[in-house]
Amino acid sequence: MTIHFPSGLDDLTTPLAGLDAPQENPHHRAILDAYQRVQQMYAQLIAVAGGGSTGCLADAHEQLEQLTDVLILRVLAGAELTRLLSIPCCCSHAAGDSDEDTAKDAVDCCSCPAAEHTIVHACLDAFTADGDPVAMSSADLTDRLRQMPGVAEGRWSYAELTPLRLSRLLAPYGARPRNVRFGTHQLKGYLRSSLEAALPDCSC
Repeated sequence: MTIHFPSGLDDLTTPLAGLDAPQENPHHRAILDAYQRVQQMYAQLIAVAGGGSTGCLADAHEQLEQLTDVLILRVLAGAELTRLLSIPCCCSHAAGDSDEDTAKDAVDCCSCPAAEHTIVHACLDAFTADGDPVAMSSADLTDRLRQMPGVAEGRWSYAELTPLRLSRLLAPYGARPRNVRFGTHQLKGYLRSSLEAALPDCSC
């Protein structure tokens, strides 16, 4: 069983407890999601391996293929988690820093997300591959991203992206889809200038 955080319970108790809801750090979220994906792959491995064998050669072959597929996904998820955990944070606090300085640094610094290839970078790469248009529709941008290898923000593989998932990944960076006119049609899409403004930057 996978527990997603924050859950509805956390969303409910935070205001009741009088606590502020700070802006989520995209890098930390990526680590958490990557870890959860590793656990999910472990659970799938156990489920597939524990499936009873009928003694049929065809069934055994299918089970072996399933185990191989899940094992590959587990290795990829583990590699992504290792990569995220290995990214150094430049936000170390010097001795004598005041609590106010430390709190400010914690808000400003996002574990140096500019040093990693974020979903924002991937979107701009897709714009470049499409000839650097002023805007791209959500559907076209997603189609471009689906051709890329790897995992987006440690949550979904690029091949599994949808316009809705893309909007969720870009939301923490402040990039949101808007109504854009493409010829005679008005579609949901993204401006290149908005994505460039959303590029993560470490201020520490």
